[in-house]
Amino acid sequence: MKLKAVFFDFDGTLVHSIDLLVEIFGAVLREQNLPVLPPAELRKLIGRPLSEIFATIAPGENIDTAVAKFREIESTRNNANEIALVDETISTLEFLRGKNLRLGIVSTKRVAVVEKLARELKIWDFFEVVVGRDLVAKPKPDPEPIFFGCEKLGIDPREILFVGDSLLDLDAAKNANSPFVGVLTGVCDRAEFAKNRAEYIFGHIGELVNLVRELR
Repeated sequence: MKLKAVFFDFDGTLVHSIDLLVEIFGAVLREQNLPVLPPAELRKLIGRPLSEIFATIAPGENIDTAVAKFREIESTRNNANEIALVDETISTLEFLRGKNLRLGIVSTKRVAVVEKLARELKIWDFFEVVVGRDLVAKPKPDPEPIFFGCEKLGIDPREILFVGDSLLDLDAAKNANSPFVGVLTGVCDRAEFAKNRAEYIFGHIGELVNLVRELR
């Protein structure tokens, strides 16, 4: 492949945020007197839009209220004191940029939420394009967010690697015809990625270095 760019999911891929998100979901569900799923079940939903997650958990309830409460709590905890970078994130981003690869983030978070934490963790300036839920009509697993990012950079989706931690990310990459790298720092394990035919499966994004050396 002619590799020109690498796009990353955010939660569970670049940052260790999954446990915190599960905790916030639990707090909202308890406060709203909604069914509280076990953490393992909540983890499987991470990455989908908030409205979709709450509709899945409690269909027929006031989803807007639950979403607003989640965002209220998240706004107080979405910071570098609560969330850390995945190991080797900065060194990997430096390596990729040194190879003249263009970098992007594709997330179901809103851009402002990603930006706040990415700036605190000092990785924001690595990325040329950040696609959030607020910029597209259809979120992952639809390919629209990947297409949006590629269009901004003027590249073909087949010329990127898409890196993510969930089957949602894998499906988005497949739908966009983009090669996919599954990382085990989020919600999916190796067996799930293998069963769903991820092209590459790595423990964390630091292992991208060797792959990019092979591809370039």
